[in-house]
Amino acid sequence: QTFDATSPFTVLHTDVSQVRLGDSTWAYMSVILDQATKEVLAASVSQSPNKLLIMDTLNQLEDNLPNNFNPIIHSDQGWHCQLEYYREKINSLGLIQSISRKGNCLDNAPNGKLFLSF
Repeated sequence: QTFDATSPFTVLHTDVSQVRLGDSTWAYMSVILDQATKEVLAASVSQSPNKLLIMDTLNQLEDNLPNNFNPIIHSDQGWHCQLEYYREKINSLGLIQSISRKGNCLDNAPNGKLFLSF
């Protein structure tokens, strides 16, 4: 719960957010943010929250993550963070998964706030 990373690629945050569009449909955004630089390292948008959305985001991260870095990736207990394919992919990338306590999604949010604000 200490989010004072000053070195890039050491602490990451991820979330999937639902956004209502102008035509009353929904879009889902999956984003991974670097805590130190506040840079978006990966982002994907879809009309449904599905495996393709999550894997696209992780594949983008793989392309943007330098070799020999094993950052912590913080998230809430969202549906995707508990799935086997998600865990296998982050393990293959050398990421260290950190999930908030049940009912405490802000555990793993910088400054007690979710990083996706509109």
